[in-house]
Amino acid sequence: MKRPLLIALGIATLVKLVLAAVTIGTNDVATWRVFADNAMLCGECAYQLPGRLGDPFNHPPFIIHFLKLIGPSTTWFPFWLRLPAILGDIGTVLLVTRLMPRISTRLLVLLALNPVSILVSGFHGNTDPVMIFFVVLTVYLLKTGRANWAAVAFGMAINIKIVPLFLVPAILIYIWWSRKSLRSAALFVAIAAVVVLALSMPYILRNPLAIGKATLGYRGMYGQWGLSRILIAFQISTAGHEIAARLTQTLIIVLTLALAVYLNRRKIDLVYQIGLIFFALFFLSSGVAVQYLSWPVPFILALGFWWSLAYYTSAGLYVFLSYHHWSLGQWYFAESHRPPYSSAAGYMAGFVCWIVCGLICFRYMQVVSKEDNPQQSS
Repeated sequence: MKRPLLIALGIATLVKLVLAAVTIGTNDVATWRVFADNAMLCGECAYQLPGRLGDPFNHPPFIIHFLKLIGPSTTWFPFWLRLPAILGDIGTVLLVTRLMPRISTRLLVLLALNPVSILVSGFHGNTDPVMIFFVVLTVYLLKTGRANWAAVAFGMAINIKIVPLFLVPAILIYIWWSRKSLRSAALFVAIAAVVVLALSMPYILRNPLAIGKATLGYRGMYGQWGLSRILIAFQISTAGHEIAARLTQTLIIVLTLALAVYLNRRKIDLVYQIGLIFFALFFLSSGVAVQYLSWPVPFILALGFWWSLAYYTSAGLYVFLSYHHWSLGQWYFAESHRPPYSSAAGYMAGFVCWIVCGLICFRYMQVVSKEDNPQQSS
């Protein structure tokens, strides 16, 4: 590892550790503490018991094991909750150096120091960066010919959050067409499923319907991002907003499937595929929480320095202004339920970030649609 990257990674990790040690973080941390209390009390009944402000426990059953491990009572709970995300960021940077061996040191330093990861991993308090580490590990193992281990990594990503299910079509078609074997794709699914089920025991057997409803039924926060935010400004009925939310959900599913087929037919590298899917999801989704903006952080690097800088800057500013507003400028405890949801500057930054996501989608399509595309997978 080159010295500039080592220094940048060290600085970023130190800042995250300090943030995790001296702050509580967002209200998600307080909610996680209640979830941990419920998990310690009765395991799978966490899915029936509400969180701090009625928030549902919508995480995979594996997370119950994690919450029992760190325990809710310790004063260091906010730190232990955020430590896996901080370590996940380190792992992601190290994997990117291998996944993109020709990437410049400048880009790697930018990745290490990007403000989205520093703020989300160091302050917010959620599991998104850990999930992304396992997604990147999945891609790396697939590209190095270790599909079975990639399936294990992908199963772990789903054990953290169910978001990687959006990537299933792209990954399975990639395996099927690159290996010319439907059996390889089926084996990938089987191994990943075994990992998910094995680490969901015993809770998945005790109440599978409640777990499925809680994890698959979560719809995000309508009206705080992108298209839904624009629609809120118009006099539209509740039914109209409900229809708009359903339509965008359907469009996302259809587009995810269509992109999986189109990109794999063109033999586009999986790094590009996942990046485009995430940004298309952000541009079309009616509900994007600020911590979700960490999802495409390692994948945007494929578009180069300036596009990466544009995303890190716009998303980082939006995340910063959100936390600043929620914490009343104190940066100790940030309560997102305190009205209004964001300041005027925060809403403007969110709108700019949404526009940048749309432009990034357009840029991805320009790159992948070129004849003799240099980003084709081997």
